[in-house]
Amino acid sequence: MQLVEAVSERGPLTARELSDVTGIVLPTTYHLLRTLVHEGYLRRCADGRYTLGDQLASVTQLERRARGLRLLRKEMADLSAEGRTSVSLGRIRGEEIVMSHLVVHPCAPRIECWSGMAIPGHATALGKAILARMQPQQRTDYLGAHPLEPLTGHTVTTMWRLDEELGQPGPFHSDQQYLYGISCAAVPLAGDGGVLAALAATYSSSRVPRFRDRVDELLVDAEVRIVDAMNLAAPAS
Repeated sequence: MQLVEAVSERGPLTARELSDVTGIVLPTTYHLLRTLVHEGYLRRCADGRYTLGDQLASVTQLERRARGLRLLRKEMADLSAEGRTSVSLGRIRGEEIVMSHLVVHPCAPRIECWSGMAIPGHATALGKAILARMQPQQRTDYLGAHPLEPLTGHTVTTMWRLDEELGQPGPFHSDQQYLYGISCAAVPLAGDGGVLAALAATYSSSRVPRFRDRVDELLVDAEVRIVDAMNLAAPAS
């Protein structure tokens, strides 16, 4: 494990360099390296140096993703606690906009939603934030497959009005457009690889403007930290 840690921290090293770094005598170093290469923890390069093998690289990637997911949950939980709102993360999955992560706060209204749930893009702030960052053809395709259904009396049902809302700089809002008594705000997220995602906060429609403005500020402030956590949790390319 000393040899593996040395390679992990310093990059590719020769057997002699590894012997010097770890203090393990050279014959024993060679013996251990053969075992580590055979088990897939290290790999011998063409120039004779040793680097991390496929077995350890996959473990390292899994640990990195797990660390990113823990950080993502923590950032969302902190945002939920500070804003006293339920916080959700949404993204494109296939042809749907889905809620991928959710943190519920006791002060926010209880609504029936869950991770993996498809949400209407035109009636939620989360959906609008993602629609606003779509390429024109992608947005046209999505809206062609998802008509602007009137979910409440406040739902946007005309294309010109939706285009007007999507043309705003954000944060994006939905006030009782999905469910009566429910309002939400959202900001788009620019993750690695051009992934379309958004961060949203949900609260009661009875909240005063000062509360809503504060939620907008918290969302904007958390955007970079959430993106960093998302990138860390993303599969390695």
